[in-house]
Order: sequence, then C-alpha cells, then structure tokens
Amino acid sequence: MTTPITKYASSGSIKLAYQQIGDVGDYLILIPGWVTNIEESWNIPQLSAWLTYLASFTRLVIFDKRGTGLSDNVSQQNLPNIEQRAEDLKIIMKSIGIEKANFMGLSEGGPLSIYLAASFPEMVNRLILVGSFPKWIKTSDYPYGKTRAQHDKIKAYIFKHWGEPIGLNLMAPSIKDNTIAQEQWARFLRRSASPSNAKVLYEMNIEIDVRNYLKDVVAPTLIMHRLEDALIEFGHSKYLHEHIADSQLITSNGKDHLPWFSVKRKEVITIQTFLKDGKAIDNPKLDFLTIEDIFILYDIKDYVQNHFHEDLKIKDLARLFGLNEYKVKRGFKLLFDTPVISYLTDIRLDKASKLLMGPKETIESIAEQVGYEHANNFSVAFKRKFGLSPSKYRSDITNI
Repeated sequence: MTTPITKYASSGSIKLAYQQIGDVGDYLILIPGWVTNIEESWNIPQLSAWLTYLASFTRLVIFDKRGTGLSDNVSQQNLPNIEQRAEDLKIIMKSIGIEKANFMGLSEGGPLSIYLAASFPEMVNRLILVGSFPKWIKTSDYPYGKTRAQHDKIKAYIFKHWGEPIGLNLMAPSIKDNTIAQEQWARFLRRSASPSNAKVLYEMNIEIDVRNYLKDVVAPTLIMHRLEDALIEFGHSKYLHEHIADSQLITSNGKDHLPWFSVKRKEVITIQTFLKDGKAIDNPKLDFLTIEDIFILYDIKDYVQNHFHEDLKIKDLARLFGLNEYKVKRGFKLLFDTPVISYLTDIRLDKASKLLMGPKETIESIAEQVGYEHANNFSVAFKRKFGLSPSKYRSDITNI
C-alpha cells in the first residue's frame, strides 16, 4: 500500500501529524500506545496489513501524539498530561471535520480513550480497548501491573539501550528472534521519539490512573486481551470489564502484546462485528462461515430491513448474495439470534404497528404496504405478536 499523506492540525503553536485512510463506514480513531511514527508504521509489514484491514471498513485516523513521531517536539518540562492529549485529539478531529467517532485505544492509549468517553460522551460512539489498563503501577489498592521499583528498572534499561530493539521480547515474543523484525522495530522506535522523550513519556504513562472515570463510560465498550500478554497482564482488562457497565470482554490466546502480530480470526471478527452494530460476535459455532460470509450476512440483514415490503424468500436472498441457503439460514440465526423469516416478520409488524397509529390507512392497505398479500394472514401474524387484532390495536391506541 502507498503510504498515506501526512497532514497537520494546529494546537496553539504545536503541529500534530495525522493520516486518514479509508473512505467507507464510520470514523475510527486509533489512539496509540507509548511512541509512534505514523509514516514509519507502514514499513512494518504486519502493522501495515493490520491498518489496511481496519481501513477496509472504516474511515481510519492515526496520529502521533505531541512529542512523538512527526508531531512537534515539546520540552521535557512541558509534556502533555491526559487532559492536554484529549484537547489535541479534539483539534485533530475538528481539522478533519469529525464530531463523533469510534475510538480504539491500544495499550497506553486505552486510558486516554476512557478519559474521552467519560468526559466527552458526545464525541464517542463506540469504544474498543486492546491490551490496555486503567493504571499501570501495582499498589495496595490495585493488584495488577508492575511495582514502581520494577518500572524504574525498565526505564533505566530503555534509556541505556535506546536505538536497539528494546521491548520486542514483550511486545511480540513470537518474532523476537527474527533479525528483520528486530531491525524494523529498532528503527520504528528511533524515529518515534528521542531517547529523553521516550524516557519521560514512559514516566508519564506509569502515573496514569483513570479508575475514577470507569463508572462514567456510557458508550458501548469492547475490551480485548490476549490471555498470556507478555507486557500487560490480563488482570487489567478483567478489572476494566468489572468496572465499565455493560462492557464486553473478549479474550484470545497468545503472548504478543501488539495486536498486529499473530492475528487471530476471532479478533478480526470481534472488531468488525462490534463496530458494525455495537455487539462483538464470539461464537465458535460460526466457524463454518468465512469472514467474508459473516459480513455478507450483515448485508443480507440490511437488505431485509430496507426491502421488507417485498416478497423475500431465503432461496432468493441466497442467490442474490452468492451464499448457499444453509449458510443464510443457519448463519443468520446464529449471528443475530433469530431466523431470517422471524426477523423479516418482526420488521413488517413493527412497521405496521406504527402505521396503525394513523386513522386514514385501511387494514388491507397497511397489510399490503408491509409485504402481506392477504390481510387475513397479516391479522393472524399481528395478533400472534401483539396479542391484539390490528383493528383492536388501533382502537386502543386511539383511545389512549
């Protein structure tokens, strides 16, 4: 893929670098972890492929935080706190013309995502947290993470060995011995931050604590974590799930912290289904479907919603969308918890119930409008769903 054009948004005197990739679906803003360089990202094949995948069904936005990558440097005495980072992100959104978006917070990007969702709910449509945490220092009231002494040891090692592929054994153990991957990772780090900035940004990240914001997150939230994550232990995401109301927690096997290494089919489906309708699909019974099949079924669902008044049959839907009838019937039921015909019937009858609120339409006319050839069949189906005949339903509504 050709490297996308890097653009800049202005936050006071600071210039913030960002890229937009993809032109379908809703905006997805990827909030990165520790340090990044958005142009160098495209030189890591696995990361490039992962970003391209996300951009295939979203309007993906990636950016470098101030002090990292292609964004302006800042003094070590004036590094941004979480509030300043949120303001920077709002400025990037304004520059693009985004009022509301989906957000994906990776690792240290998760706390900023949580802060945004809690403090500016009008900005956040859906929230995805990947290998993240609310707090990274282990304390008496928080049992996960590393102690301050352990973090100090890591920080000293980072500063001493900057320029080498530091942390690859934790970020992606599956490729830690691959010399090409080592060179790519070391170059990515060097071009993402200076040694001093990397050290101070690490110091800032370990002081983050957004536990008090978790109760205020109202956006649909998906939490993803690999159970053997070598850098951020699974307990962090368990804590997030327990404290963010109605959140979904999806786990997968693997030690790689960076989600673009050792990608699982389950993870791909989870992200895409969650962004599609706010519910991540995690059902091993769907393994007979390919990823493409699953999203064809979403297209069929949309088609039924928009063509409910037509004479729809499973064999016709199968032929129209190039999927065999078994996959349409079985896959649709597993994916959406209802058979295709039941879903079609519910849409028709819900539409009819709204039309019955108006006194002008006849029962026969309403039946025809929602796809019933015979008014008697419509009346029987309507009474089965609502417990009242269409005429009685209309009478009761009118007299309220």
